[in-house]
Amino acid sequence: MTLGGTPLPHESTGPNPARDHEGYTLNERSRWTQLTDLVGTAAVVVSLIYVGLQVRQNTAAIQTSTSQDVYQLHQDRSLIELQDPEFAELLLRATRSPQTMTPVDSLRYNRYLNLLLNLQESVYTNALQGTMEEGLAAGWLDGMAELPCRPGMHEYWRQGKLGYQPAFRAAMDSVFALVDCSE
Repeated sequence: MTLGGTPLPHESTGPNPARDHEGYTLNERSRWTQLTDLVGTAAVVVSLIYVGLQVRQNTAAIQTSTSQDVYQLHQDRSLIELQDPEFAELLLRATRSPQTMTPVDSLRYNRYLNLLLNLQESVYTNALQGTMEEGLAAGWLDGMAELPCRPGMHEYWRQGKLGYQPAFRAAMDSVFALVDCSE
């Protein structure tokens, strides 16, 4: 409507963009929506990067802790051999003349074999789970090849292997099948 050819103040001479209930044009609303979507996406990306860094740090901490635990188990085993002359003699008898071992000696030696296998199973499991640094785990896993050559280990393994995890059992069975102790 015009008053003498002049548009009324509330009318526009050009296209009148549609406005929402808050007074924004649809084009302005679309820009704000895009901007908030962009900010939201950037926040998600930053959060994912942060979580990734936290996971990496946590993995490193777990690997360090696992390595320390394995070293401690190995150290404890070594201390048994070093600090107990009677046990050191028992290990020598088991190697040189197992027929001279008493039932108590055999029991103690079997518990020692169990300790060795538990240590190896711990390393094997941590290597599979990725909770032990790969190079370190590889070095420890190479030690699996020495186990079958320990006196009495074949019999001990045959009798007790069902007490170990299936994956470790399969790995040890392979080691027993491949290792030649005659050298």
